[in-house]
Amino acid sequence: MARREQPDLVLSDLRLPTMDGLQLFSAFRQLEKPPPFALMTAFGDADTAITALRHGAVDYLRKPIDVRELHRLIERLEASGPSTISVNPAPTVREEADGLIIHGDTFARLVDLADRLHRAKELPCLIEGETGSGKELIARRIHHGGEPRTNQPFIAINCAAISSGLFEAELFGYASGSFTGALSGGAQGKLALAAGGTLLLDELADLPNDQQAKLLRVLEDRTWYPVGSNQLQTLKARVICACNADLVNLVSKGHFREDLYYRLKVGHIRIPPLRERREDIEALATTFMQRIRRVRGRGFQRLSSEAARLLTAYHWPGNIRQLHHLLEELGMLNDGAVLDERLVRERLLNPEPHTAAIPEIKNPPITTSDHPMILPEGGFDLDTWTRKVLTAALDKHQGSPVRTADYLGVTRKVLYTLRKRHGLFEHEGKEESP
Repeated sequence: MARREQPDLVLSDLRLPTMDGLQLFSAFRQLEKPPPFALMTAFGDADTAITALRHGAVDYLRKPIDVRELHRLIERLEASGPSTISVNPAPTVREEADGLIIHGDTFARLVDLADRLHRAKELPCLIEGETGSGKELIARRIHHGGEPRTNQPFIAINCAAISSGLFEAELFGYASGSFTGALSGGAQGKLALAAGGTLLLDELADLPNDQQAKLLRVLEDRTWYPVGSNQLQTLKARVICACNADLVNLVSKGHFREDLYYRLKVGHIRIPPLRERREDIEALATTFMQRIRRVRGRGFQRLSSEAARLLTAYHWPGNIRQLHHLLEELGMLNDGAVLDERLVRERLLNPEPHTAAIPEIKNPPITTSDHPMILPEGGFDLDTWTRKVLTAALDKHQGSPVRTADYLGVTRKVLYTLRKRHGLFEHEGKEESP
């Protein structure tokens, strides 16, 4: 019938008498002109529907069907014209009310998936991407779903900034007297405070292994006990995790739980670095320029062709955040209506260092080969070298104990001991347990 009548939209239940909706979807994909295909799902089927989205389904609708959602889906398909099974493209650049800039087809597809994940509140989400790529903006998009901002809580925890010993109490809360220093009335954890909204766990790779197991249990059972309490709590928040590390690599090395990774990967978004989307750079820069001009009431109005070429060719280790900060700086320094390429060249060829280099010491440098290590004649201070190497490695990995230990080839406990011995907690004003 589909071959004969070429339907504008196929709306199928996921659970059918003789086959499931995914099998039917797969059959439709074999047609010469496959029609747009959407799934209807019950509460517990959203993870399967997300799988269909990744293979090209246009949307999924929760049962009972909200007619307004169906209407919006039809409007989107109608606006896109003759279509096949695909995610609808977006304009090249679109600045949203929440500050998110939707730029290029690649990013538009990510935002489209974020909007769909917004409707599947029971699904955990994993956002992977390099530092500065916009992970928290995408997390907030999942939280708000592109709608006007609401009063629902959005609470973020940086897993790298909380010691292992305190993390459980921070996440789950605790009862009165459950540990030394506990408040007399106990305290709610972030899971409870985020009820009705979203909890973002940032820097997920630094979540201690024992806490990874407890987080997995919460995501599976949707319940937990506060520390020192027998009062069962029910999860009423969406959980989003963000990470700038290679979790697959950490899983292979035993530094991250495989079962937790695959549980989170159901609602997965990977944000590609800016160097993989060079076609977006000029449009992004122009949007940032317009934003700066609106705020300051003055500033450059356009890029010169050479400035655009320099920006597009640069590798952007700090991604979109670095581009934005550069445009803000140039907006202060540039006096004309056209962005001066000399300023761009100067700032890109002589950038501020992103990581701390190992300072030179008075002794000759140590050089190595497979065997032996060639040492300077006059000797050197091992403690000084060790401290400098540790400092540089920590800066290279943004203070992450897991990634720094992996980089140096030591356990996290050994890294903790070395940091304590060389006073590398004191200057940060905090200390963590191994």
